Amino acid sequence: MYSIGQLSKQTGVTVRTLDYYDEINLITPSSKTSGGHRLYDEDNVMKLQQVLALKYMGFSLEQIKMSLRDSANTWQQSINEQIEMVHQEKERLNMLEKALQGISYSIEFEGEMNWSIVFNIIQLFQKGPEHVFQPHDEHLSQEDIQKMMQFNNQMTEEDIEEWMSSIQAIQANIDIDPASTKARELAERWMTLADNIFDHDEELLGNMWQSMEQKESTDDKGIAFYPMDQKFIAFIKEVYIAHHEGE
Repeated sequence: MYSIGQLSKQTGVTVRTLDYYDEINLITPSSKTSGGHRLYDEDNVMKLQQVLALKYMGFSLEQIKMSLRDSANTWQQSINEQIEMVHQEKERLNMLEKALQGISYSIEFEGEMNWSIVFNIIQLFQKGPEHVFQPHDEHLSQEDIQKMMQFNNQMTEEDIEEWMSSIQAIQANIDIDPASTKARELAERWMTLADNIFDHDEELLGNMWQSMEQKESTDDKGIAFYPMDQKFIAFIKEVYIAHHEGE
């Protein structure tokens, strides 16, 4: 038999927590001394170990109480439900990570916290890509949007850094002569990366470019193609025209 202090020392569970487990009838002492002190037997210890294991797996105390009351046949179902919850939480955390990365990149581009951009990035992950790309549905189908998000999710951190670097390089030289060699090199670098990122899908790339041109003409302020703004789109067009005239 163990006193509450001995059980606490052996398991690492605080006396206060053991008091609470007794209060909610989760771990009830097997007996008491003549002086009213609680005593725990080996069955109590085994049950406490089960509770600790289930807590580690993410079960709530209410779920643990129900599971311990029910027959052993419910354990597989309970574990499967917990696995599904873990998968959902992993997905949520992955989306949160991407949202935070997007916000970090926006600060790098803007040089400050642009709350309008931050809000739009959060909406992208809360409401889904369909909401963000809704102003562009004239040129982008649902299949196009799904492809874009799939390719985006496949990008490594190195891919993202290279992509953002190519955009930054153009923004830093946005006013140079479109007919210059440097302008052509900058535009070709960006176009090559876009071609690789979207797996040389010419139809998708064409639809995306038409949608980007729509962005330029409608003065759209969304983040569907952020941080490629109107000046960026105009630069690519002007470089293309300058180096393909007469061909």
